[in-house]
Amino acid sequence: MKRNPNFPFAPAKIPFFYGWICMIAGTIGIISSIPGQTMGVSVFTNYLIDSLKLSRDALSSAYLIGTVASSLFLTYAGKIYDKFGARFTAMIAALGLAVTLILFSYSDLLSGSLSNFVSIEFSTASFVLISLLFFFLRFSGQGVLTLASRNLIMKWFDQRRGLANSLSSAIQSFGFAVSPLFIALLITRFNWSITYQILAVLTFLFVIFAFIFYRDNPEECGLIPDGKIIEPKHKSNPTFQTKKQYTLKEARSTWVFWLFTFGLSFNAFFITGFTFNVISIFESCGYSEQKALSVFVPASIISIVSAILGNLLSDYIKMQKLLIIFLLGCLLSSLGIAILGSEIGYYVLILGNGIMGGLYSVLVAITWPRFYGRKHLGAISGLSMSLVVFSSAMAPLFFSRIFTLTGSYSIAGYAGVAYAVILLIFSIKARNPQLQ
Repeated sequence: MKRNPNFPFAPAKIPFFYGWICMIAGTIGIISSIPGQTMGVSVFTNYLIDSLKLSRDALSSAYLIGTVASSLFLTYAGKIYDKFGARFTAMIAALGLAVTLILFSYSDLLSGSLSNFVSIEFSTASFVLISLLFFFLRFSGQGVLTLASRNLIMKWFDQRRGLANSLSSAIQSFGFAVSPLFIALLITRFNWSITYQILAVLTFLFVIFAFIFYRDNPEECGLIPDGKIIEPKHKSNPTFQTKKQYTLKEARSTWVFWLFTFGLSFNAFFITGFTFNVISIFESCGYSEQKALSVFVPASIISIVSAILGNLLSDYIKMQKLLIIFLLGCLLSSLGIAILGSEIGYYVLILGNGIMGGLYSVLVAITWPRFYGRKHLGAISGLSMSLVVFSSAMAPLFFSRIFTLTGSYSIAGYAGVAYAVILLIFSIKARNPQLQ
């Protein structure tokens, strides 16, 4: 497929570096994936449980099945991205996401039709249907659209990668923080079904937006990363120089790939489990629904600050140091859940979520091109993303079962603390593979 990078206009003719437009476009793409992210799903959780006649454990199980299945295809999707580029991949992913949102809006009616057609109980039919819909939702939204949009930004920058990602991360953090309140407002104003349809229309509009503004890389547009040649900030330090373009096979043979991936996966696991059950978690500790949804706002402020600082520092310090700070945030978040019943637990949770969320956006975007180069970025980040998505699939049921068995989410928090400590120990010797 021809990419036609100069249609409908040539980026090289723009009076300033087109990478900044790609940064904005890619950021909008990531925000457009929110309906497919746990952040977007969580607001609908209670409505889906009531409308589809499912228990919380059953909905979590359907979420697990759909998300695990989607994770199995993300490495292949990364290879498709490497072949066809960001514009084509993002458009197809957004189109799939929009159609899935439409189907979600009619999921109760479709479940009834399926139940009558095959003569099975309504709850069984709804479980099968919602599992399938979760697969398409997670694959297109959290998976492919996010991967294509994030890599779009990274390919257009090299020495200014941290600066570009800091601006993008700040906007993302704000968007993800206010989205639950925005979606909840739409549901209150209309209902959950119409809200899904509104989100679908917005996603359809993004397909057109991606066609106009997405371009895969500067070279095919007659440009170079950063818009001009910039001397490396650490010219004599090999940690900041990309000498080798790693293949997927070579990247996954380095243990540091798995260390960073396991760290990113923990973030996905914890945030998904927390967000998916956020109302239930707070209610179990005596807090209101409004208090639960409002926790994202102060956390986002910390996240924005940590994302900006982390991205700017990433141009000067080793990724290992940022990983350690990130894991400390993971530890605080887990501890916050464990002791949420006390007043200090609420603030520990906010601080941990802010640090973890902000630095996640740094590590997930900058680590792979710095460690392994840009040539096979889609395949390498696709494998990492598949494990991140797989981890997010495990979380809702894990949290839900712990609550069902114990009546509390504290054990989930303590388990997270233990895992974060183990990763912190291994992170002491995390080195850039370019040094080899």
